[in-house]
Amino acid sequence: MELAGIRYGFSLWLLLLHFSCILAIIDHTKCKECEQYKYKLPERCKYLVEDIHVFERKCGGTYPLMAFTKYRDTFVKTGEPYSLYMPSSLDHVLLLMKDSALQSCARIQVGDTNTFFCLDDSTNETIKLDVAHMYCFPFHIQLPDDLMQECLIENEMTNGFLNDILRTRRGIIHYTFGSSRGHRLNCGYLLPNLLLLVPHLLPSMMSRKFLCELP
Repeated sequence: MELAGIRYGFSLWLLLLHFSCILAIIDHTKCKECEQYKYKLPERCKYLVEDIHVFERKCGGTYPLMAFTKYRDTFVKTGEPYSLYMPSSLDHVLLLMKDSALQSCARIQVGDTNTFFCLDDSTNETIKLDVAHMYCFPFHIQLPDDLMQECLIENEMTNGFLNDILRTRRGIIHYTFGSSRGHRLNCGYLLPNLLLLVPHLLPSMMSRKFLCELP
């Protein structure tokens, strides 16, 4: 029952994230204060910069049809690259989605949503992204589990990292967008379910502060 509740919570969270992208299209361009939030970390992600967290690359692959069918994430399409990173504590997992300079880093550290530090070969290369979104979940999520299993198969690796992923307590998903990659905001298929949530969510989500803090 507890596992089912967590999976339901994650699915609902993804639903709300896609609902927020609709609101962003409607009003985000009208918010004069939004520029100050451009590179701001979401509140749930601030722990990533409050202490030193160095993430090491564990596996990388191409987004499988299985994951697209199961999670219906409209921000990423089948065949796009992804990578899985974890700190030495194994407390959380960072999932990098879509093509970017980050995908080639063996070790990275978070600066903010659009800024990362590539720590390969004892150097500190700063990588700036034009458009990026980051979502931090204060609980274990299943998507990295599934992608790690697929990644190990794709790269013909052993399942040692899969056991590490299953131990994580928090999940982080980061998307890199850009004109060359196609920023896809296909939220239409969710509208029937989203309409059921509108009476409960609309009052708080239409506030100027909420709209400006959207990634």
